[in-house]
Amino acid sequence: MRLLLSLPVLVVVLSIVLEGPAPAQAAPDFSSTLERIPDKLKEFGNTLKDKAKAAFDRIKQSDIYAKTGSWFNKMKEKLKTAF
Repeated sequence: MRLLLSLPVLVVVLSIVLEGPAPAQAAPDFSSTLERIPDKLKEFGNTLKDKAKAAFDRIKQSDIYAKTGSWFNKMKEKLKTAF
């Protein structure tokens, strides 16, 4: 019984595999890939810039940033008074 069920599944899978890639999945032309590289790099740079700016802004607005800054100022004042 299992063999009767597995044979049609095997035929369907083999037909899908042997059909080849769909037109949307076909390998793009190498020259078009090279033409898109600068756009992709610019997009990557803009995304990275935006994420880094957001992270720095979040750090500046955090409570830890303020506490650390005040702690360093206190230590600086203590060193000034000690020497």
